Amino acid sequence: MTTQNQLQSEIAKHYIQPNNYGKINDADGIGVGREYSSNAYVIMYLNLENRYISDIKFFSNSTQDVNALASIFTEMVKGDEIHRAEQTAQTLEDELQEAYSNLPEPKIDLSKAEGKQIEYISTQYQDSANMVLTSFRAALRHAERKKSGIKEEYFDMNINKSCPYSGTDCHFMQTEDRDKEIS
Repeated sequence: MTTQNQLQSEIAKHYIQPNNYGKINDADGIGVGREYSSNAYVIMYLNLENRYISDIKFFSNSTQDVNALASIFTEMVKGDEIHRAEQTAQTLEDELQEAYSNLPEPKIDLSKAEGKQIEYISTQYQDSANMVLTSFRAALRHAERKKSGIKEEYFDMNINKSCPYSGTDCHFMQTEDRDKEIS
């Protein structure tokens, strides 16, 4: 049984030195998961052999949180059967949607100036996980499309999120502008 200290130690390793960070030349699938409001993205590279993920790497222009989460996720699915990796991703996506739905309702202060009345709720951690999972889905989709003869450099998907109190996109904290291009 894993103790809390062992779990924290394992996570810290992924923060300090993420596994599977980099690029796969001639990848079978390349997927991009984007969070357009902050220009953050994760690129996932896949090599598939028969029914298995033979290699998986990622690149990100985002935070250490994203890199650690991508490192953990790629370690979870590397060498796994594709359908099992998809099941793992689906389980994590279900947990992610629950995390979005458990966000607190923002406080509203009508005494403040227009545009400053709603307290912004940060979805940074949820968005980090969302970019990783979305890039994986996009890479699988790209591999399918390549196999069917569609020629494209990569498959790009925006993360999907909504908050229970608005029915639309979440209100989020401003983040620094990221103007790096995908390379």
